Amino acid sequence: MPFLILRQFMTLSTARLHGSKRARTRDQLLVAAQSLLMTQTAAALGIRQITDHAGVVHATFYNYYQDITALIADLGELLGASHAVTMAGLTPDLADPALRFARITRQTLRMVATEPGLGRLIYDVGLPAGSLITELRLRLALDLAEGQELGRFAFADLDLTTSMVSGAISGLALDLHRETLAISDIEPATTRLLEWLGLDPAAAAALGHEAVAFGPAPALPLRWLALPPARLPEGKSL
Repeated sequence: MPFLILRQFMTLSTARLHGSKRARTRDQLLVAAQSLLMTQTAAALGIRQITDHAGVVHATFYNYYQDITALIADLGELLGASHAVTMAGLTPDLADPALRFARITRQTLRMVATEPGLGRLIYDVGLPAGSLITELRLRLALDLAEGQELGRFAFADLDLTTSMVSGAISGLALDLHRETLAISDIEPATTRLLEWLGLDPAAAAALGHEAVAFGPAPALPLRWLALPPARLPEGKSL
């Protein structure tokens, strides 16, 4: 299941370019943009500014992107793909959807709490977070549906529950980024979400406070070439 979502974001972006000079230059532009976004917003970015920072000539930009909006959209997809890779490595072959939910929620929140740059990209600079939100919502909907089928979760409406829970996780992440909440609030928050999904308090607490060796957040600056190459779906060609 994890690689179903991972493939959604990495199908053509990585497989087509992986290891080539074109891929490296594309990453140079994205790295330059991320560096600039640590001190300004997406609306303030200029093409000349990015190419100068990347160490390439101005015309190079147009070999990869039509305009700044296209680069920013690609960076948004890269953010979603980087999150998907991190989550896939955290939940290999976990049969319990409630346990998957708990680990993914805790790791997602930890990423924002421990890497301020990621929180800035998601919340502060005007980066479209559609790819990340889509990846989170799709994964969440799959886990909730499986959990309901297995009797681990109890709720009436899958779409409504998915929207409410994904909204709660996004709100928690924002408050962690703003330091309204502390990192120590992640486990109690995850426990409360599990209780809301129908687990009894003891079971929710056990999953919400499970001893897990969480890996680091994706390293900034994000790069497509830092992600594993993905296989193309059947019927697709380069």
